[in-house]
Amino acid sequence: MIEALAQRTFHLSTVNTSYILRITDTGHAEHLYYGRKLRNVEASVTAMREKHYTAPGMGTYTDPDFPSFVLDDAPLEMTTEGRGDYRIPLAAISLGEDGERTFNPLFLKHRISKGTKPFGGLRLPQAKDAFGDAETLELIFSDRERNITLGLVYTLFPALDVIVRRSVLTNASGKTLRVRSLASAQLDFRETGMKALTLHGTWGREMEKDINDLTSGTFISESRMLGSSAEANPGFMVTDARGGCYALNLIYPGPHRASMSVTEHGITHIVWGINPDMFTWVLKDSETFESPEAVMTFSSGGIEAAGDRIKGFIAAAIMRSSWSGRMRPVMLDTWEALGYATTENRIEELAKGAEAMGCEGVLINDGWFGARSSDRTSLGDWHVNTVKIPSGLSSLSDSIHRRGLLFGLWFEPEGVSRRSLLAKEHPEWIIGRSAETNAEGSHEQLLDITRYDVQDWIISTISKLADVVHLDYLRWNISRNFSDLFTLSGIRDYGMYAHEYAVSLCKILSAIGERFPDMYIETAGCARFDLGMLSISASIIPSEVSDPIERARLMSAASLMYPQAVIGTIVSPSPNAVTRRIVDRETRFAVAAFGVLSYSLDPSSFSKSEMTAFRQQTEFYKAYRLLLQTGRFRVAEDGNRTIWTVSNEDRSVILLLYLQHLIRPNTTAEKLRVPDANEEYDYRIFSRDHTMTEMESSMYPQENECYTVPGDTLKWAGISLAEQVSGTGYREGMRMLGDFSSRLYIIRRIDN
Repeated sequence: MIEALAQRTFHLSTVNTSYILRITDTGHAEHLYYGRKLRNVEASVTAMREKHYTAPGMGTYTDPDFPSFVLDDAPLEMTTEGRGDYRIPLAAISLGEDGERTFNPLFLKHRISKGTKPFGGLRLPQAKDAFGDAETLELIFSDRERNITLGLVYTLFPALDVIVRRSVLTNASGKTLRVRSLASAQLDFRETGMKALTLHGTWGREMEKDINDLTSGTFISESRMLGSSAEANPGFMVTDARGGCYALNLIYPGPHRASMSVTEHGITHIVWGINPDMFTWVLKDSETFESPEAVMTFSSGGIEAAGDRIKGFIAAAIMRSSWSGRMRPVMLDTWEALGYATTENRIEELAKGAEAMGCEGVLINDGWFGARSSDRTSLGDWHVNTVKIPSGLSSLSDSIHRRGLLFGLWFEPEGVSRRSLLAKEHPEWIIGRSAETNAEGSHEQLLDITRYDVQDWIISTISKLADVVHLDYLRWNISRNFSDLFTLSGIRDYGMYAHEYAVSLCKILSAIGERFPDMYIETAGCARFDLGMLSISASIIPSEVSDPIERARLMSAASLMYPQAVIGTIVSPSPNAVTRRIVDRETRFAVAAFGVLSYSLDPSSFSKSEMTAFRQQTEFYKAYRLLLQTGRFRVAEDGNRTIWTVSNEDRSVILLLYLQHLIRPNTTAEKLRVPDANEEYDYRIFSRDHTMTEMESSMYPQENECYTVPGDTLKWAGISLAEQVSGTGYREGMRMLGDFSSRLYIIRRIDN
């Protein structure tokens, strides 16, 4: 609910939170509070607002009637330049030929309306009104001297405990305005001692969790790529000294920045949105620019509780795919089995094996198009290679469909090989002055998707192919970052390019999704794991590295802010192609099961017992798929082991992954506690039975641990697991776990 109260105060209240701001006598927006819901805000405003009896030394006041009010020493809803506020600005502009930077927007009016407010200019993904309870507050500020207005748009999702913000800048100055920065949101707190949790990394090491104390100075988490990037995820958290947590994100697939500063006046100042180092926007007279939407939620229950809220918001208000309310399919990916050596006969063999395994679809990965035999050629030539697939894709698709399987294809539509027909026919479509002199990544160039003719070509090419082959599943991959930024697209300023690229990407993918609403669209390549992509795609492959130990670390971090139903996982061969690590079959499955499961294996090479084992895995996954994709996920890490639990709403069913990193000699008993257990229930806990080959059974006999235990015992006292074999000999009933091994436990309520 949005309330306009006395003293020009606005209260945005959700089920569990209050966000309070007021318009000062000087016309600025003062941030009063964001946190646990307050019961009588109107009675509290006078007590909460800052008094400002005297200005700090050397403070610059903006209004002679209020000489004690200094912007630099005030928690505000937005900061600008030129009027004595020296913090990182939400909005920074240069006006006219002389480039004047002073911007003095003061309060003009407000509007409260039902529902969300659609974007008026370049269309970006935005949160949807999932429950019909959304409300929007618009605060309009005007720099009357320069005729520039700044709108702060707050959309409230009460049932989801989320507020979404964006900024809207309109130029009516009669001059050209260069926007150097327009962030989406700002949070100011009159407190210190806060911490920032961010997710950083690079290819293969995505989602590395960092926790940093916010102290004097500025901490920055950013992407300087054309995409949201593996370097820094747009989602981050800020915790306070009282155990509260703010989960923050950005609905945007482009370069972003979160700046977190602690000022000398004891204010923690947080600004996030488009990365200003990758952005300028030329705004002519009468034009408007809108920032992407930023997402905010708070919980006094800490990181896990705040994460639950933002994950619930993603599931309800971000996901638009027709698959968002459905169980994601189990796919067999041809990459590890075939690489570029894709042939019709081998695909048929894999499809037969996929059916036997219990998979629900086949994704034909790289190598099916053009003259593709390596990563050096044919990217962009999206027509079937009839030497490899003589019957054509349509016939192959029909054959796969007759097995009751989905038919999927891998694309990399933003990329193009120098050795391709497309590059020869349309060299002007390639970013850079010349494909021959450009820097390269993954032996490929990038197409200028900001061009309308390139957009039309991508949409038309994929649409025609999807129609002909009845495509059920599309994987959209990206393998390189940009370089040599030069185009013939007629843009006004290269500072505008990254944003135009992000808008164009959303336009293309949205057009394909609207044309084929039942198609499963999955994005991949690790460069874009963000809410912008999730508003279009059903899931995202967060890393091209499928090593389960690396994936366990990645998924533990990603699950803080993203639901399991959007995290694509892969069971691949052992040793792993990247790390060369040897991991047993059960552990590879157990880790991958806590997401959107897929396999990249060669079933035609399986023994009878191996096929039985993989079939049992898929049957188990399907039986628990609703829980694994939508349940409450929790992570516990204590040095040498990682423990995951996923539970249903009433905690009557819990799955627990026990993952051991390294075997240690001379180990003794260890406790296993399950914090999500319901204290009033009685439970039975047992490990998943799985088929083993004769050699596996001799090396690692499967113990049969099974316990009946009250919920309060399981939660607080825990159970003592059977001892591991660790150098003193094997006795029947002992657990035999090697390096990088696991157990998957099923915990079910005992019904009386």
